[in-house]
Amino acid sequence: MIRSLFLSLLALFLIPSSGSAQALQQDKILLSATNCVLELEKGVYHLWDHVRVEAPGILLITCDDLRAAIPQKKTSGTQNPIPTDGKLQSLIASGNVAIDLIQMGGNGSTNVVHAYGKQAEYGSQEEILILTGDPRIETPSGTMIGTEALIYDLKSKTMRNRGSYRIELKADILKGSDLFNRTKAPRGTNAPKSR
Repeated sequence: MIRSLFLSLLALFLIPSSGSAQALQQDKILLSATNCVLELEKGVYHLWDHVRVEAPGILLITCDDLRAAIPQKKTSGTQNPIPTDGKLQSLIASGNVAIDLIQMGGNGSTNVVHAYGKQAEYGSQEEILILTGDPRIETPSGTMIGTEALIYDLKSKTMRNRGSYRIELKADILKGSDLFNRTKAPRGTNAPKSR
């Protein structure tokens, strides 16, 4: 029973990412909350009050309430349910949600994506994270702030929005562009002549 619980929790919080080699090296998932109910037969997990889920080097979630579902099945000859394929079906975090996703960059570097909102929903089939309630996503290149929802696709590492939004880019992205280079005089201006 304890082994089944541990395997279920391990499967629950290993969200697939391009850094799957990191996930294979992972040996601990750290969970903490003031309260929890684990319904192993149904594959329903509910943690609340000061929730913290950490897969070091991969993922950190903090929130007030977290609900997750892992499909369960019974194998012949055993009474304890086990995850069908170790795959998280859905996750809903609410109340002061903060998520750090640590992903491998193209040149072997590590990128951290910070996501904030009042609620976050994740579905494993689409591998999409939807943030609502003052959503904000911060990446190394800038910040996207939405009014309704921000949607982060973990497979393609792309963001989109529902409702109005604004983007704040880091200035170093524009280095080398004549459009934003302040050292050159603007072309075609009619500067006043001195008398």
